[in-house]
Amino acid sequence: MVSLTNGRTASPSMRGNTTFLPTERDALRVAKVEREIDRAVGQGPGPSYDSVVICGAGFTATLMAARLARSAQFHGKVVLAGPRTVESRRVKDGLTLRGYGTDYISYALDVPQNEYVAALYGDIIDGRGIGTRNLWAQAKKGRDGKYEFARVFAWQGGLHAGYSRPLFYGARNSRMQGAMHELMDRSGVIEVPDKVGSLEEAFDLAPGKRPLIVNAGHNQRLLGADVPKVDWATIAVQAPLRIKPSGMRYIGTNSAMLAPVVRGKTMDVVLFNAYADPLSPRSSFYGIIVVEVYPERPGFNQQKETDILIDELYGIADTMGLELDDPDETLFHGLIPGSPWRAPASNPGTLELQMIAHPGVSATFSDGMTSGAIGAVTAAEAVLRGVDPDAATRRALRVMNRDRRMWNLTRTKIARPADLALRTIGGAATFYPHGLHVAKTWASAG
Repeated sequence: MVSLTNGRTASPSMRGNTTFLPTERDALRVAKVEREIDRAVGQGPGPSYDSVVICGAGFTATLMAARLARSAQFHGKVVLAGPRTVESRRVKDGLTLRGYGTDYISYALDVPQNEYVAALYGDIIDGRGIGTRNLWAQAKKGRDGKYEFARVFAWQGGLHAGYSRPLFYGARNSRMQGAMHELMDRSGVIEVPDKVGSLEEAFDLAPGKRPLIVNAGHNQRLLGADVPKVDWATIAVQAPLRIKPSGMRYIGTNSAMLAPVVRGKTMDVVLFNAYADPLSPRSSFYGIIVVEVYPERPGFNQQKETDILIDELYGIADTMGLELDDPDETLFHGLIPGSPWRAPASNPGTLELQMIAHPGVSATFSDGMTSGAIGAVTAAEAVLRGVDPDAATRRALRVMNRDRRMWNLTRTKIARPADLALRTIGGAATFYPHGLHVAKTWASAG
């Protein structure tokens, strides 16, 4: 057993037959993750399942498999079923991972955090993708057709100094998955490239007689859960950005700018974050705009909505002194179906991990990958300890999912009053939910 700084012990890793001994900042990160796991999971009698089949091979699925694979109990008894994400310059899916989420990833992989970060960015060593400040300025389109900002204020990290610990990492979702796959103990995972089509197919893949079947994919009814129909979805437009020859305005390196635009009675979430990508070495930021939509309601026009968001992306980027980097290759836009705000209960012997970790509309405030990381690691630890993974994962994500719901209500139900408050009293208006849980859900522990 390995002694940690908080006096607890952890099982040696199976990864490469080596044991990672966390020191200094990594020891703080491991200790904090373990405290959070203890709160959500507690102690149990040990595994009641003899194997795990994870349906889906995306971000959340890969991380759960990585944590289980490095344990002696499940090494070689974890199936990761489904096609892996192919890496390309196109920035599909999330692009911001909170520092707190990176703590969970490093814990699951059993590696120092700088090893994971190095795998993310490769030869890019100037630190451009690491964020230490979060800025905010309400944006609107002026009479001349150009976008303008209200007063810029900092709600995390100050206007100039930056936070003392990483607040976020900006990178492609597919690169984040690729880095996890490179560092995880793949000898402990049975990888099946084919998509699972039913609960019966998942059972057939199990290497044991008492498997847990985990739904970490987007087919919400794969395992027979009683999923209520929802009518909401998200349209997203996003692309990497490079600095124009005239230079940046309003924002500095290692920063993010949230610049929501009120349109009608709702806010379009407009976010520009520090970013780095080995496949797009000229890019130093990325821009994303997301909006909640209702595709089945009369009058919905997806192309019209998309065109408006693309115009906002180009226009606000120009105001900030940024421009899209090879949009023909990198720009993504699409409609992402929604999920119930409260995930249905998992049937016996199954875990609806995707819906528990990603409720409601698609991530709209740099929350998707972090909630996936917390959910994946907590679920794996619950399996290892013999505790109900459904209940444990819900407990671990309770605060984060509540804040996500509050932010959604703010931008869809009280957008205009919120816009006025943010323009007049600035940072005070962000206290809840964005400022209240900074240390818990954003910054890395060390």
